[in-house]
Amino acid sequence: MKIYISFDMEGIAGINNWTEETGERTMYLEAIHRQMEYVIKGIQTSPKNKDITEITVCDAHNMGRSLDYFRLGKMDPRIQLIVGSPRREFMVHGMEGHDVAFFVGYHAGSGQHKANMEHSFSTSVHRLSINGIKCSEAMVNALYAKELRIPVALIIGDSGLYDQLIREGYMKYVEYVITKKSLGRFASKLKNPQIVEKETIEAVHRVLEKDFSTLPMPDLEAPYNITIEFNTTDQADRVERMIGAQRLDGYRVSLNLENTADIINSISVMTSLADK
Repeated sequence: MKIYISFDMEGIAGINNWTEETGERTMYLEAIHRQMEYVIKGIQTSPKNKDITEITVCDAHNMGRSLDYFRLGKMDPRIQLIVGSPRREFMVHGMEGHDVAFFVGYHAGSGQHKANMEHSFSTSVHRLSINGIKCSEAMVNALYAKELRIPVALIIGDSGLYDQLIREGYMKYVEYVITKKSLGRFASKLKNPQIVEKETIEAVHRVLEKDFSTLPMPDLEAPYNITIEFNTTDQADRVERMIGAQRLDGYRVSLNLENTADIINSISVMTSLADK
């Protein structure tokens, strides 16, 4: 069995603001690696542990350089780490060939009420939709996993993403561990780390006992219309120059695509242009 873990940071317990990534670097590094330790401990203490041959961890936050290669490597000899950018399918690069995927440290999409550090691939994005459905990074990446026939079985993140995926019904079938109660974009009630550890380990155990072939997947189907509403008109001005892009109004640019890899890579290019 091969497990794929896509790591982001905004949904990690103990972190509340982007400024902590540099201003409180020691605490930030402790928080992200502790959460990864909880996941790995869940794998190692699972009855299925002996069946797992590979654990691929994709560093999917910012420039892909948050996780410590040596610290992560010491957790388990089966771990391989994907780092750096730019790269294709950034948050889910190298997913193909795995049996199941975990999304760790994920957050709600742009505009979600009471969601810590909510955004959709970039803070330049006011709203991202696919076929008219408001989407978060988790939903877009799960759609890519579906195309590879890999179920996303576990998501670990804040209460804002839980509300979006579970309560609003977009991915209500997934196992979910809430790391913190989001009170606003930069306000949270942080769950005790001992509880987060316990709940993470238990969730990993439950997931690994499942028959992956029976797990549900997103129901969106090709062709895909991707529409991004940017925060400013000049951001949309830059993005509309892409081949195939259609300017809908002052803020919105859309693309019509046939596969999910193109969705992810096009969003990456569009947000890079917008952020310049």
